[in-house]
Amino acid sequence: MARFTVHLDENAGPGATHALVIGVGAYAHLDGGPEPTDHAGAVGMRQLSSPPVSARAFATWMIDQYHDRDRPLGSLALLLSEAAPTPFVHPKTAAPQDVEAAAIDNIVAAVTEWKDRGDHDPARLVFYFCGHGVSLGVDTSLLAADMFADENSPMNGALHFEALWRGLSSCRAAQQVFFVDACRAGSDRLLHAVGTDNLGRVPVSGNRRPDGFLPREHAVIFATLHGEESFARAGAKSLFTDALLRGFDGAGSENVEGRVWRVTTDTLKHAITRFMKEPAFRGSVTTAPTPVSPESFDFDFHELRGDPVVPVYIGCRPPEDNARAEFFCRHPRQEPRRRPPPEPGEEPDLREWALDLPFGTYQVEAVLGPGDVRTEELDARPPLFRMGLARP
Repeated sequence: MARFTVHLDENAGPGATHALVIGVGAYAHLDGGPEPTDHAGAVGMRQLSSPPVSARAFATWMIDQYHDRDRPLGSLALLLSEAAPTPFVHPKTAAPQDVEAAAIDNIVAAVTEWKDRGDHDPARLVFYFCGHGVSLGVDTSLLAADMFADENSPMNGALHFEALWRGLSSCRAAQQVFFVDACRAGSDRLLHAVGTDNLGRVPVSGNRRPDGFLPREHAVIFATLHGEESFARAGAKSLFTDALLRGFDGAGSENVEGRVWRVTTDTLKHAITRFMKEPAFRGSVTTAPTPVSPESFDFDFHELRGDPVVPVYIGCRPPEDNARAEFFCRHPRQEPRRRPPPEPGEEPDLREWALDLPFGTYQVEAVLGPGDVRTEELDARPPLFRMGLARP
């Protein structure tokens, strides 16, 4: 098994999917790191706890749940930078595996190995990054764990994402998918200090598809708009990665062929965007990022092995009735679900009741008193469903 690889299926056959997953949370030269720099461009940047959690969750999903009959997962490489490094536990074998650090030299080497796999098995490449990102001009730089190690040229510790994306035109893999879970806000201090001559390392260069290669279909989904920040929950999956994985579970699926549910790059982006607009999903994050997918093709990415799981939001009309309602959700072949009313003295909960329901038809009920029982039938189907139970 190659140095960065935590999953290898030698029986996947030609035309496999190869994934590269990077999560950078511990930065050696930012505040809180073992060797903090006094470089002006580093002011305001801090340690992150969400990226390693998010990258582990994405890698686990790819190995355990990803399903494409024509493009099975052939390999997955993982690099992490975390405050307390721990092995990655393979979700199928339960074997613990040491993970290389997400330093820039390792990232460049891993990208090269990953690109070589895409040349050998020309089906699909999947790239995932979660960590600090910054925009200097119109392009995005993804910061490795040792960013600012070179004080004379700190961008040598970054990966120039757009150059990578363009350069992979030279890779034989016909489908290429990129998930970038990072801020894309500009940094005036960093821009003033380093300029735009160097936007990071470029492991693969070029902008032309070689003759004889199949046309490239690519999809790039950023967690946020250019110039904007992304958001995460401390010690938990980021908002974007949480929405991404829930999209894979069914919120981003459609069934254009009977009961076969597929996630396409377009339906996935739509589902992520819908999640970001939901207060019940965002929680304490009041201003959620707007995912964006520039110049992307729409193609099938994942096929569910069963029915989708659908996010459902149930509330009362008017919404202030949520604070005293007792909610029920029933299905003939499932255990009934219930959200109790608040206990005396508890803080009223004005939020909708957020559920994840398997695809199907349910009976929903809100009980506010003997003379106020509101019942409706709910058809839970992707991407999500909202129901307001009005006063009789």
